[in-house]
Amino acid sequence: MGMAEMALLHHFSTSTCYTVTRNPILQTIWQIRIPQVSFSSPFVFRAIIALSALHLAHIKPEFHDHYVSQAELHHNTALQMVSAILPDVNKENSQSIFVFSILTCIISCAKPRIKHDFWANNDRDIEWLNLFRGTIHILALADRSLKTGPLAPMFTIGHRRKLARDARSATATPPFLLVLKQLLQDTVHDPSELQCYHHSIDDMAMSFATVDEIGSHKCETADIFIWLLRVSDQYLGYIQQRAPEAMVIFAYFCVLMKEMEWAWWMQGFSVHTISGIYYILGEEHRCWLQWPMQQVGWVP
Repeated sequence: MGMAEMALLHHFSTSTCYTVTRNPILQTIWQIRIPQVSFSSPFVFRAIIALSALHLAHIKPEFHDHYVSQAELHHNTALQMVSAILPDVNKENSQSIFVFSILTCIISCAKPRIKHDFWANNDRDIEWLNLFRGTIHILALADRSLKTGPLAPMFTIGHRRKLARDARSATATPPFLLVLKQLLQDTVHDPSELQCYHHSIDDMAMSFATVDEIGSHKCETADIFIWLLRVSDQYLGYIQQRAPEAMVIFAYFCVLMKEMEWAWWMQGFSVHTISGIYYILGEEHRCWLQWPMQQVGWVP
């Protein structure tokens, strides 16, 4: 490990680790246990210092290009390392692959964004979504030791918040989502597709209820991103096909993502996403975006 890598690791342990979560227990996990995982996993180590470099690019704009290129170098190297073992998740490597997938999701959100390029020419902007969903499959394949090992508090706290969220399932659907449901009812003729959209909106209603109840200042990453883990593969299929109704629903999710802007790596991400959705929709569906656009504060 060279001096530059040591400096990036030091920055991660003294600063970046506190920007991933607002929960003090989870901050300790990120400060101490995640770097410990990286000492026996070179690709996790590379991902940690890539995220640290992106954080430095954010707080030291005069060295922005230097740190971004450092981040790309380390993360690309890590991706090459991990691609060989991804097809074979097992008891021995599940912890490091799980940590890497979370780091990669954050890195994907933190990377410099290309304006008006959202899902336009390639899937670069959707990669974080696929990676995030990938964590479910890692957990499904992983041994129980992942949830009882050094990272156990992550799962315990996450499970507690999930139970609290599920308890809000009886909450009435907010008026803006009822309007969206009605629009879908009038335009989507395939019953299976319509049901898929309604399920995704019902689950999103629980996320909005969570934000309302606990307050924006207490929102955690898990409270917002759980929706992405809960929506069906069918819905994500429609997203990847750029189905306009699926894209509109995702624009409503941007309002929830805005609650995450306390984190530097999420700043501007909701606007970036909703503007990208706007530019690939036709005129009719653009009119459907009025409410979420007002909420995130974006005007085309």
